[in-house]
This record gives sequence, C-alpha cells and structure tokens, in this order.
Amino acid sequence: MIKKISKKHLLTIFIISIIITALISPSDYIAGTLGAFILYSKNVLPALFPFIFFNKMLTMIGSANELSSMLKKPLAKIYHAPAISGYVIIMSIFCGYPIGSKLTRDLYDNNAISKSECVIINILSSVCGPIFIIGTISGMLGSTKYGYIIYFSHLLSAFVNGFIYRPKNKPDTSNYTIKQNYDDILSKTMVDSIISIAIVGGYIAIMSFFITMLDKIQLTKLVTTMFGYFGVEQDVSKAIWYGLFEMTRGISNLSNCNLAPIFSISISTFLVTFGGVCIALQSLNYSQKCGITISKYLLSKITQAIIATIFSIILCLIFL
Repeated sequence: MIKKISKKHLLTIFIISIIITALISPSDYIAGTLGAFILYSKNVLPALFPFIFFNKMLTMIGSANELSSMLKKPLAKIYHAPAISGYVIIMSIFCGYPIGSKLTRDLYDNNAISKSECVIINILSSVCGPIFIIGTISGMLGSTKYGYIIYFSHLLSAFVNGFIYRPKNKPDTSNYTIKQNYDDILSKTMVDSIISIAIVGGYIAIMSFFITMLDKIQLTKLVTTMFGYFGVEQDVSKAIWYGLFEMTRGISNLSNCNLAPIFSISISTFLVTFGGVCIALQSLNYSQKCGITISKYLLSKITQAIIATIFSIILCLIFL
C-alpha cells in the first residue's frame, strides 16, 4: 500500500534539493546573494528605511487618527472601506511595500477591522513608494520623467483596482482610535524599523538565491528560449523572468536592454505593480492571518498590474 506523501514531506524534499543544488556550486550562490545585498543596500534600503522609521513614529504618537479623518467619507462612499483605512493608504503611498499589509495586520490584531475590511484595505494600499520609483527606478531607466509616468500609472491602478474588489457591505461607522504612546518612542521606533527593513532585505536575498538556482538548472534558459519563439529578445525575456521573482533585479536587467521608452516604461510598470514573488511573500507574511489567501492576492495584483500597464502606455503616448 502506497503511503500518501504529506505537504511537510514534499516541502522537506524541496528544501533539501535546494541545499544540494547550492552545494554543487556554492560560489555562484554566494555571488548571487552578495549581488542582491549590494542592490538592496544601494537602491532599496535608502529609499525605504527613513519612511518606515517616520511612519512608525506617526503611529506611536497617534497621528493616524487625524490622517484617517481626511479620507473617511470618500473611502466609505467609493470603496466601502472603514475610516481607519485612510491612514493605512496614506502611509503606504509614502512608504510603499509592504507597509500596507503590515499596518492592516496591526489593525486586525487590535480588533479594529474585520477580515472583509482587510481585503479592501490591502488592495488599496498595495503600492510601491514614490522615492523608490521616482528616485531608484527612474535612475535605472535614465530619466526622471519615466519614473513619474510609472508612479502615477501605478498609483492610479490601485484606486481603480480597489473599486473592482470593493465589498458589497458598507463599513462599520464606528471610529477606531489608535492610542498615543510616547514611552521610549525613539528606541522603540528604531528597533521596529530595523526589524522591518531587515525582513525586506532577507526576502530579496532569498529570491536572488532562488533565481541563481533557476539559472543553474537551466529553467531560465528554457523560459527565454520559449519567449524567443514569439520574437522576444533573450535579454528582455530574462529581465521579465527575473522581475516576476524580484522586481528590482528585473528592472535593473531591463535597463540594459536598450528598449524604446514606451516598452521599458510599460514593462517596468507591470513589474513594479505586480511586485513579484518577493513582494508577495513579504505581504502575505502579514496578511494571510487576515483572511487573504494566495489566490486572492495574486488575482488582485494581476488585475492591478494590467490596469497600471494600460495607464503607462496612455501616459507615454501623451507625454513622450
């Protein structure tokens, strides 16, 4: 009688396979992971850490209540979202991934919002920060104008996408107040910020390790060859493939492909908005407890990425 293989056994086999593959050529994996940390330290860390720090400080001093009240009526009427979601959305717009998921989880843990409200808040706040897009990505692509097109396309897509997935029921009209906490504010803010930014760097490193493994087992070559049958150049298909796992590395590779601006901008917009496996893991790390499944997350990100790409093409035709 054949014994059924459990998920635990399958996961164990998968992890051991990764370790064995890495041990065959450890220098390649070390180089890949080091490259990821360099990319992270140059492009992600400086663009994200200060905003995480000040976001946490705003939370601790209770400014969330004032920020939420500004968007209470439009969010309730258009998206059926609770009043406190205004704070999460504003902080996400400033800070980017995965702040929205983290703050939503915090609110859910404090019984401030329900599971159905978590979904709409996550969708509206699933955005990348302006400093990263306008500063880092535009630097990669060679023009600040490109960064603005990507950013506004990306931001608009979140609001359109939110309307698609808004819940049927209107939110609870009661207001949740985040308590002020001035006790040891600087040290608590710093510790929480360092942990958050370290988690981001860890996921980027793991994704780079995984991408190196895909290269070594020739899966990347197989994918680029398949794209080649449709007339897509190998460098472009490789950049897209990498970006589906880790957007920063994908866009970095894309910037070296000498594409026409409309193509580099639209592809970058799709990759930034979809976020890739790396962003998905970071977001789901916080939001799965809130009732957001992998399928729900992927569906919402795919529709958002398609909407953002359409917006970027339109803006390119107008401004370029």
